[in-house]
Amino acid sequence: MVNEIWDSPHELVPTTQSIEYVTTRAFRSADERAEATREIEHEARAVVRVHQPRWLHVQDTSPFATSGGAADYFQVRLGFEFDLAEEARRAGARFVLARCETFLWGIGASPRVYDLFPRDLYEGESRVVSVELGPELKVGEVGGSLGKISTDLRIGHIEPVIVGWFGAAEREPRWELRPREKTLIGIRNVWLWVEVPRECQRAHLAVRVSGDVQTRLGPIPVGLKEVWDRDKWSVVIC
Repeated sequence: MVNEIWDSPHELVPTTQSIEYVTTRAFRSADERAEATREIEHEARAVVRVHQPRWLHVQDTSPFATSGGAADYFQVRLGFEFDLAEEARRAGARFVLARCETFLWGIGASPRVYDLFPRDLYEGESRVVSVELGPELKVGEVGGSLGKISTDLRIGHIEPVIVGWFGAAEREPRWELRPREKTLIGIRNVWLWVEVPRECQRAHLAVRVSGDVQTRLGPIPVGLKEVWDRDKWSVVIC
């Protein structure tokens, strides 16, 4: 079910705890801490737009290694657009790290991460990565076989460093996107392959985004301004 969170801009702001941690370590006087708090609240502000997840039921499962249990496989694209709030731009702040978290759960049985892309792009300049239609999904100069896809597409420029994790019980995959220079802005797509046991009656996928904004006082953790609700930020993929 589509709800109002998809494709709407959401503000990422620092928590009270993160502000207190920075200001109490950097300043002794109450006046200095109060001034620093105002500065952080003004500068450490980012914006994220989360696109509705898109998924494809993979019909040919022959490339997938299984443990013997019957399962369906889904290819999921997650899209994120990152930007800075206007006041943060004027103050010279930079969005330097994004954490894109995903949560999987089901009724009757639990879906699990089969694979994700990218997993580990650590070095080098930004590169153009092409995904080509064929018997196997071949990912540009990175290489590797990831299964089938329905069409040709261009993922675009992927900034190093990107690191991925399958997460606890292979059900909490996440990525950290950290541009080597400048700031993290614009569209980033990541891909997830989900294994859904046949006994799973309904598989859910939810997302959450947080990150760090670099200010004069250092990197400040930021998260969703509104309270995160897993059900609100979820879709049913099967």
